[in-house]
Amino acid sequence: MNFERAKSIILIILVGTSIFLTWSIWTYEPEYDKFGDRSNYIKIKSDVQIVSDVVKPVSILFHGNGRHFQTSDPVEINKMEKEFSQWSFTGVKEISVKRLQRKFDDFVHEDGSIEIEFSDDVPISLYKTVLNITDKDVPSFSFDRIIIKQKDISGNESAVYFVSYDQEKIYQGMVDSKRLRDFMDDFYTGSYSKHPEYTAETINSKRTLFVPEKSIKVNRLQYYIDNLDIGNLKNALFNDPKYVRQEPVSVGEEYTDGTRLMTINKENYLISYINPAQKDKLFSSSGDLLQKSIDFINDHAGWEDNNYRFAYMSENEQRVVFRLFVNGYPAFNESGMTEIEQIWGKEEIYSYERPYFSLASVLPSDESVETLPSGREVLNQLKSKDNIDFKSVEDISIGYKLHKSLDSKLVTLVTLEPTWYYRIGDKWFIVPGDTGGDQSGLE
Repeated sequence: MNFERAKSIILIILVGTSIFLTWSIWTYEPEYDKFGDRSNYIKIKSDVQIVSDVVKPVSILFHGNGRHFQTSDPVEINKMEKEFSQWSFTGVKEISVKRLQRKFDDFVHEDGSIEIEFSDDVPISLYKTVLNITDKDVPSFSFDRIIIKQKDISGNESAVYFVSYDQEKIYQGMVDSKRLRDFMDDFYTGSYSKHPEYTAETINSKRTLFVPEKSIKVNRLQYYIDNLDIGNLKNALFNDPKYVRQEPVSVGEEYTDGTRLMTINKENYLISYINPAQKDKLFSSSGDLLQKSIDFINDHAGWEDNNYRFAYMSENEQRVVFRLFVNGYPAFNESGMTEIEQIWGKEEIYSYERPYFSLASVLPSDESVETLPSGREVLNQLKSKDNIDFKSVEDISIGYKLHKSLDSKLVTLVTLEPTWYYRIGDKWFIVPGDTGGDQSGLE
């Protein structure tokens, strides 16, 4: 083979290779995920909240020597949560049947115990992500308080109780006794000197409430606010945001794709979304319902200032409510400016209502201390009103009434006024009379 022939062969090979590579580039079709196979909303990077961030105790009751003490201090609650989340629970089982001969209320509020209370029943199927339950199979139940009893601590393992107050159900899990002794030493011992004393009031044959013996001093607060990104919400709630039309309305703006509707209320800083196609419900268990509600807000960076806590859930309605908490106290507003409410439909969210602001910075110069009446005075007020069914009252709590205003530079402020509230069912009302306010229902 001479040199010229070799060059020709090499040239042919190079040209052929070039043609093949060019053809491969032109005909290459990458495999993209189909949009329809993805979630029904666009995920946006955010500071994700996990179950222990959102599903938290609202108060701790200490019972001892016929007296009762309570705290809602977030620092102490977080410290207590950190402790019991490190325990190993075994042998979780129902013991309700064994205690039918004993008055249920006496068991729950027994002397020498700590009662850790939640806003509403929490599914153990969800909360076991917070606790370390070593059992392979855990019974299905919900609870609204965890109880540790000093007298039951003995031997190597001792019982911790999960109680559903409304259902009168009691479950127990076994925990290392040394851990429980250390826990009681840290939190129960000396509680009478650290926390205000509360008085017990029997509301009816099935319910006892605890209210402070003396008047309570609570800070009145004012905050500047920041706004949530409306674009993030629009992208999260509409399958294909490029087909969404924006129209002005009297209170703000509306966004629609012909089926879904999102309304921006600029007067009260509220967002209301509805998807009528999802009106029919596909019923999820309470644990799944609460988990997907948390995930839904995570996916569009919707927790704002991370001050929202699980407040209420209805499995029948497929409805979940998260409430704004400030310094351990729940906040209320008659327009819904302190709540995130979700109602789930057949395949995705049916209704979504929420504020689109966060508490940015407190104004320390405007902070003042207000003195609220004692719990005994509040009880007397409720009993004296003919239009209030006292025996139906399920909770009494100090909360913040939120209202907005403008400063001298026309910057929006929100003020949090300490106020007494009572609850019947899932509705909260301002206690009337000397404690101020009206009787408008607050979902």
